[in-house]
Amino acid sequence: MPDPTQTPVRARFLGTTVEFHCAHARDADHLRYYLSDHLVPEHTCRSAELGVRLEADGDGCLTAALGTATAKRVWWRTPGGAWRLYEEWGVRARLPSPVPPFGLPPLRDRVRLRHGAALAAPDGGSRALAVTGASGTGKSVVVAHLLRRGWRFVSDDLLVLDRRTGGRLYYYGRPVGVRARSLPLLPWLDAALLSGAPCVPTRWGGTWMVRPQRLGRCAPSDRPYRLSWRLDLARGDRFTARADGPVTHVTWDPHRHLAPLLETCGRLTEGGPCAG
Repeated sequence: MPDPTQTPVRARFLGTTVEFHCAHARDADHLRYYLSDHLVPEHTCRSAELGVRLEADGDGCLTAALGTATAKRVWWRTPGGAWRLYEEWGVRARLPSPVPPFGLPPLRDRVRLRHGAALAAPDGGSRALAVTGASGTGKSVVVAHLLRRGWRFVSDDLLVLDRRTGGRLYYYGRPVGVRARSLPLLPWLDAALLSGAPCVPTRWGGTWMVRPQRLGRCAPSDRPYRLSWRLDLARGDRFTARADGPVTHVTWDPHRHLAPLLETCGRLTEGGPCAG
């Protein structure tokens, strides 16, 4: 059970206030870093529309138990309701992470999720680019380089789409995952920029969770963005870029084809295809 002496971590997503209850101080600290763009003052009087509880066997620290066989549990409730078990798992969870809680009510009625990253165009308007592809195809490398070129961060690893229209994206300010093996592709990402960023073990090796503000500008979080282009990535030995309406399918090797990939992205804002 959560430690009653721990102050809940409060965050707001699309106008919904969520209260996270943690059994261990390390989990609370992790959430405050991970969700720093969405935190609300702990003393705010606004009631939470959703509660999420994190716990694990042993000392209760879910963060330390990730990737191990230690039993981990996530619970949720709406105001006045009883706690309901969201999932209990050992080594690998089956359900989407409830951090962020877009898969829980009332947020799940507003949005649908897709694996990918998103950036707003450098012109300061509402047009946005989604970067999709399987894990390991270089999405976060593309995000980091485009941020250096004036694009503005909207989300990494998760596209938050309006459930009604599908053509609008919402800001989700989680850190950008930078894998150790990608560092040679980001020579400007030095120790100073990585300082303080937690490095977590993944199946791809160590991954630094870097706040997007260290890499470039963030788009305003209080408005939706129009999904105007999509860059769909796949790994391959030869560089190809094929446009199919608003979607550009790219085959590339990040270590060999970074320059033509960035040129392809630059052409999108020069009258390239638009999704509406």
